[in-house]
Amino acid sequence: MAQNEENNRLDDDSTTRKGTKTREQRVGELMRALTDEDWDVRRRAAYALGNLGEAAVRPLIRALTNDRWDVRRKAAWALGNIGDPRAVAPLLHALKDDCGDVREQVAWALGALRDLTALEPLIHALSDPDSSVRHQAARSLAVFAVLNEHRVTAALEDYESRLTDDGREHFRQYRELYEQARQKARLSERQG
Repeated sequence: MAQNEENNRLDDDSTTRKGTKTREQRVGELMRALTDEDWDVRRRAAYALGNLGEAAVRPLIRALTNDRWDVRRKAAWALGNIGDPRAVAPLLHALKDDCGDVREQVAWALGALRDLTALEPLIHALSDPDSSVRHQAARSLAVFAVLNEHRVTAALEDYESRLTDDGREHFRQYRELYEQARQKARLSERQG
């Protein structure tokens, strides 16, 4: 019963009673909920934070360094959903997180923000040891290519030129992920 009450409270705070609390109060409550023991409460809190906008950005940036990987992951998602450019630098730092799930979500968020300063770090993420990170980095780079294909291609070529022969051969297999994602993005753009 307590879990249902908590879920209802989160719903109330984020949707139905917007006029009774300040945005900062809701952000504070949702940030606390982001560390709740119940996974579903954390998920709902992240979703609500991701839809609150600018007021949630600073607390979410702080959450990128939380001890719990799932809190960091959800903070990255929320920041990408909000789309505030203040999140770019902290997300670039979080792209080096120890947890692959966090790095994957950060790669998505950087693609969602569409800030070209993330270009080189996302190219580097094509060589991440975690395949889900590599795939998400490729998808994010494909988003960038839709915006500025010449710049993405030039950055990929520049990055590849700085690698050793062995590194270059290894990188080419990961670059193929980008090429596949770019083709899908082109098809989606033509159809949409």
